[in-house]
Amino acid sequence: MVGLEVKAATENKDGGKLTLNGISIAPPGGPAFTISDMVLTEAGDGSVSIVPGADIGAEWSDHGSGSFKLVHEGLALTARQDGNGLVYDFGADKLDVVYDTVTPGYSFDETPAQDVKSAGTFGFAGLAGSYSDRPGANRNFGLTLKADKLAYETAVDDPMMQMKQTTKSETDGVELTLGLTLPASVSLAAANEPSVFGAALQDGLALTVTTRQGDSNGSMSQESPDFPMNMAIKAGGGDASLMFNKDTFDIQSSGAGLELDVTSDAMPTPVRVTSGPIRFGLTSPVIATETAGEYGLVMKLSQFSVNEEAWALIDPAGALKRDAADLAVDITGKTKLDFIGMIEASEKGTEPPVPALETLNITELGLKVAGAALAGTGAFTFDNSMGIPMPLGEANVSITGANALIDGLIAAGLMADEDAMGARMMMGAFMSPGANPDELTSKIEAKEGFELYVNGQRIQ
Repeated sequence: MVGLEVKAATENKDGGKLTLNGISIAPPGGPAFTISDMVLTEAGDGSVSIVPGADIGAEWSDHGSGSFKLVHEGLALTARQDGNGLVYDFGADKLDVVYDTVTPGYSFDETPAQDVKSAGTFGFAGLAGSYSDRPGANRNFGLTLKADKLAYETAVDDPMMQMKQTTKSETDGVELTLGLTLPASVSLAAANEPSVFGAALQDGLALTVTTRQGDSNGSMSQESPDFPMNMAIKAGGGDASLMFNKDTFDIQSSGAGLELDVTSDAMPTPVRVTSGPIRFGLTSPVIATETAGEYGLVMKLSQFSVNEEAWALIDPAGALKRDAADLAVDITGKTKLDFIGMIEASEKGTEPPVPALETLNITELGLKVAGAALAGTGAFTFDNSMGIPMPLGEANVSITGANALIDGLIAAGLMADEDAMGARMMMGAFMSPGANPDELTSKIEAKEGFELYVNGQRIQ
């Protein structure tokens, strides 16, 4: 292990079996990670089983003090050759990380700062997975992990903030897959420099992550003079992914919905928030200088609602409709972009490469709230020959229930009459009556020469 000092108090070899006791693994001058004992047994196929002892952990006293322990039931590993790489398969009926720390607090006045105490347990049940290391021109690392359950409990005591907080959570069916490619031509120690990092990307630096989980539930309790509270949360299953390489940065996540309940003496009423399926996605090119890369943004939130008691805090008379809210944003397109060049130019104080937007597609733009709804679609191309993107295309927007929403806001005391008049004048200037009652539509056109039209009327 590079940079680490590995020691064993005793060792005993008996044929293909090696027993180590009093194992210590530590960086120079740093705290030691200790393992009470370990048994390594060579199998006929060349693999080696590794069974650690019961006592695994570390303690430290610099910059505060603390300890952590790895508590397990049935933890076992197998090291095996796979082609030119090494694979470690692992599994445990139960694996917990138990920590207990004391760190210096912060004083906001002349009084001496008091320590902050933190303790907790993070644990897996029914754990299985593998870790791989495959050398070559590009070194590839891999990790797969599955667990029947992931659970944690934490506690924090901060005397200076007069706050004590505890949390608890359980999640079913956790899965993780990770892949990391490191080019041998680049030193990671210097990769914080944009030029070196950019070269590493060109040579193959890449990261992929996928996760999946089942239902989860959790709670939090906080003692505080400012905001004491109790919170309970339930969430449906979901998945997520991340991809990062020289061409693309892409992150996607989705969830089946959530329920959130908050009570506090600092609030006049309990608050309950519920939501249906949730989705988020963000895509961007990383280095796309010769050919435009794809970008996109997706945000979808469905059936978002709060309880009647919370609504009544701002609208006790019920002037506003209590319909659940929906949000939908789905845009895509292509652009030339050099993120690494932009970061490097910022650090050097030089002129950065300018992104060149080529297309914008508005597949969906929607918002439904309090009985009103907005919907929009559109498509644009961009001419960059003049140095700045000149749009060409059109978008169509419709709004229903806007006047009824304004009437409700006035009745609830959330909007003044003069503000409502200004909003209605603005809608009248840029929108036309639709086919249905309380419906407004607008067609926005961008033409050559930076000409902009709304419902056929030129405004620029």
